[in-house]
Parts: sequence; structure tokens; C-alpha cells
Amino acid sequence: MIYPWQNEIWGQFIQHINNNRLPHSLLLTGPSGLGKLEFCLSLIQRLNCKSPTENNYACNQCKDCKLFTARTHPDLFFINIDEDSDQIKVDEIRELNQFIYLSRQQGQFKIVCINQAELMNINAANALLKTLEEPPGNSILILVSHRSELLLATIRSRCQIWRFKTPEKEQAITWLSERNQSDNWDTLLRVSGNRPIQAQALIETGLGNSRIQFYETLERFLLNQEKISKVSSKLQSEELDQLVSWQQSWCSDLVRCHYKNEPITLENPDIRRSLHSLVGRVDLQSLFRYMEKLIEFRRLSGAPLNKRLFIEDMLIRCQEIIVQPT
Repeated sequence: MIYPWQNEIWGQFIQHINNNRLPHSLLLTGPSGLGKLEFCLSLIQRLNCKSPTENNYACNQCKDCKLFTARTHPDLFFINIDEDSDQIKVDEIRELNQFIYLSRQQGQFKIVCINQAELMNINAANALLKTLEEPPGNSILILVSHRSELLLATIRSRCQIWRFKTPEKEQAITWLSERNQSDNWDTLLRVSGNRPIQAQALIETGLGNSRIQFYETLERFLLNQEKISKVSSKLQSEELDQLVSWQQSWCSDLVRCHYKNEPITLENPDIRRSLHSLVGRVDLQSLFRYMEKLIEFRRLSGAPLNKRLFIEDMLIRCQEIIVQPT
């Protein structure tokens, strides 16, 4: 699938095909929620399609396209993180390396794709370097990454980098409105960092409502209207990484409200009233220290920790930024 905000990069890709100047290694990078993986899959299918359309998309009808759709194409190899792992390991890259040097069976190109490439551990990254340095003919290696700065510099330097940017607001709202009528797209786009797919997910998964409930619960806790045991119980169903992200966003908005009474840009404009009710009671230095601590919480959120204790620790530290009345 090619999203409207990807048309320019897709056009560059087609130019590379027409000029027979396809790179051996590509790095697709940019914020999450922009459809980089979907773009990558469309690119892969188009590369081996035998009868592309007049608009230069894959036909979906030829044998290569059908094999691609069934995920049984013999010249394609994918690496993706599964639920039981938080890193890409060296054995997976070794398997990739063996695959890419085998003779092609069906398609014009032998293609490998590493999704969330920044999650390669150091041994895996080093194992990939040799293939990047000496790629076999008619092979293409594609890395997809939300945080390419975490990749080894030697890997980045061997890839042609295609950067995906957030779309213009009007284009994003038009796309979202075509899929779901809502009066909240403007707010949800801001909350999502202007990432349309992320905004759409807030509606479709109910995460948007969960976010509002989190902030309402947080306010009641900080105003001593709700006990911590009850709050942590309510939040058990949420992902820890998501909770920390919401907390970081809330802190950033508190800082903005501290320095300007009516800041133009808020990450959470729909909780402006709540922010203003709290900002006068916040100790700024304690808030900055808490924001630093949240970075550590974010790093630990994927570890096998006691969820209730993690949430309660985060909330207690948050409570410490509030100056209690004497």
C-alpha cells in the first residue's frame, strides 16, 4: 500500500527502476505510524512483478505477485521481531546471509527485508556488514527502522537512506476523514505527532479513550482523590511503554504551560484545562528530574517486570513533583 504522503518517495523508486539504478541496500527510516513497512512491501512486490500496471504498481495477478501475497515467494526473505524476543539475533542474520547468496529461482531480484532493524544486537549487526560490503548481483537488502540512529554508523553508511516525513495536516485529515468520520481528527493528529496511521489506530483500537481515561485518573490521583492501588489496578491492561509515553507527553505539556499561559503547541490540547489546574502546583526542578527518570522507565518498560510495582513506582515519583499545600 502506498499512502498519499509517500507518493514522492515512490516516484523516486520508479525512477530508479526506469534508469536501472536500484541500490543494493536501502534504509527506510522515519517516525513510526507513517506506513514504512507497507511501503517496503509494495516496493518488494513491484520489483519482481512481471506485469506492472500503467501507474507502475504491482499487478497482483502474475505468478510472482501471487507468491508474494501468499508469502511463499522463494526469492524473498523477511526478518521481523516476534512476541517472544526484543532483539534480532546473529543466527537470524546468518540465515539471511546464506539465503541471499543462493541462486534466484523465480523473481528478477533476490530481496531480503529486516523490519525494526535497529533491534539487531551487536553480533547480528556485525554479521550483516560483510553482506552489505559485498552484495551479490541482482540482490536488494532493505532495512526498515523507526530509529536509524541506533544502527551502527558503518551499516548506515552502506545504505541509501530514504527518509519518511510526517504529512501536511490537511493531507492527513483528508486521508483520515475518508476512512472514519470524526470531529476529533485535528486533536488526535496532534496527539499522534501528526502520524495519520497512529491517529487512526487511536480510534479503531479504543486507545484514544484509554489515553483520556489515563489522564483523568492521573489528575484525580495527584489531587488525592483516588488511591494508588485503585489507579494501578485500572492501568493493568495498558502496555507499560504506552503508559510511559503518555506520561512523558503530559510532562512536556506541563513545561510548556509553565512558561506560557496559553501555549500554541500542546501535545495534548484536549486536556488543556487539567494541565492549567495542575501547573501552578508543580515544582519545575522536580518535574525535570522526573522527566529524566521517565527515560529510564521507558528503557525498562519492555523488561519482564512486575507490572503493578512498575506503575506504582512511576506514579509515586510523579506525585513528588506536586507541591502539597501547607
